[in-house]
Amino acid sequence: MANRNDHTPPLRNPGPAQRDDERGAQLIGGGDYQRLWRAAHACDLLATITEEVAKEHGIDPKHTAAVSEYIRDDMYQILSRSKPADE
Repeated sequence: MANRNDHTPPLRNPGPAQRDDERGAQLIGGGDYQRLWRAAHACDLLATITEEVAKEHGIDPKHTAAVSEYIRDDMYQILSRSKPADE
């Protein structure tokens, strides 16, 4: 649905790239599982940083962006190492 300025926002939270065959359940190692938990907690912390908090504590937006990029890259690595459960 377009806004008043004819800008159509991107799809919210797109899923993984789809292949012809459905991937189904995926398995990850214990170390990657722990990394996902740490990434989830880091995302929770990032979500609590409001503009007021950032100004009050001198948090540069470049710092939060760098943390977000690190989390993204880490998650891509975890996903690339996951294996189909039926193998």
